[in-house]
Amino acid sequence: MLVQLLALVVLVALTAATFIICFEKWGWLRAMEVHGPGRCDFCLGFWIGVVLTVNAVAWLALPWWWVLGALPAAALCRAVVNFSSE
Repeated sequence: MLVQLLALVVLVALTAATFIICFEKWGWLRAMEVHGPGRCDFCLGFWIGVVLTVNAVAWLALPWWWVLGALPAAALCRAVVNFSSE
C-alpha cells in the first residue's frame, strides 16, 4: 500500500509540474501575477496536487487520507519545475 501511495505522489507531482510548465508557456501565470500577490511554485503545485488527488481518491475509491499526498507532491513538483527552468 505504501508503494501505491508513493506512486500516486510521484504521478501527481509530475502531472502538476507539467501543468505549471504549460501554464507558464501559455502566459497564464504572467496574467495571474498581474492580478495576484506573486508566484509561488510550491503553493501552485500544492493546489493542483490537491485537485488531482481528490479526483484520484474519488475515481479510484482510495482512502480519504491519500489526499495528504498532495503535500510531498508539491515539494517534488517545485523541484521539477525549478530544474526545468534552469
